[in-house]
Amino acid sequence: MKLLTALVMTALLAGSVSAQEQKKTEDAWKARTFTAEELKKYNGKDGMPVYVAADGIVYDLSRSKYWKTGGHMKMHDAGSDLSKDLHERAPKGIHKDGKILEKMPKVGVLQGYVKPATADEGAPEEKKPLAAVHKVAPEELGREAACPVTGQKLTVAEGTPALDLKGKTYYFSDDVSLGKFKKNPGKYLDGLKGRAKDLLKKKKG
Repeated sequence: MKLLTALVMTALLAGSVSAQEQKKTEDAWKARTFTAEELKKYNGKDGMPVYVAADGIVYDLSRSKYWKTGGHMKMHDAGSDLSKDLHERAPKGIHKDGKILEKMPKVGVLQGYVKPATADEGAPEEKKPLAAVHKVAPEELGREAACPVTGQKLTVAEGTPALDLKGKTYYFSDDVSLGKFKKNPGKYLDGLKGRAKDLLKKKKG
């Protein structure tokens, strides 16, 4: 009887360990983080895989016949964050509000993305998106940009302060401006939209 009990316990423990290992393997993608710039490299060109991000998760669409060229419907490019397009532009009946991607392999998470909390989770209905510090890559050097806080035009250098927010990189004229933006990105993003509208009116005029 004792021997039988011991064998049963051993079998149960082995099954438990096996299930834990399987779970660990399935969740391995959560340990890999992509910055917005890194994600852009996976554009489906020159032998690169086709990766896209949606709601903070990076998916591998390389096997999808709809993404063979690295683009989809001449509207979306691989290596980008499709969250907004999936929820606001994509046909709900086909894409099911982004859930169609759940069938695709997950390969990592997008740095700087925070899913809005819901009232059901005992949190405010909306949470500020997280801005992540961005390290300027060699291919970004010399790029022309404008600081979203001061409006000052700048040329991206190795030491240029930068942040990633919702799949886009912003460059700043100094660390003080970066700090202000990080505390309240919405304020300065609204300002950017306003300046863009003014510029468009001037061109039309």
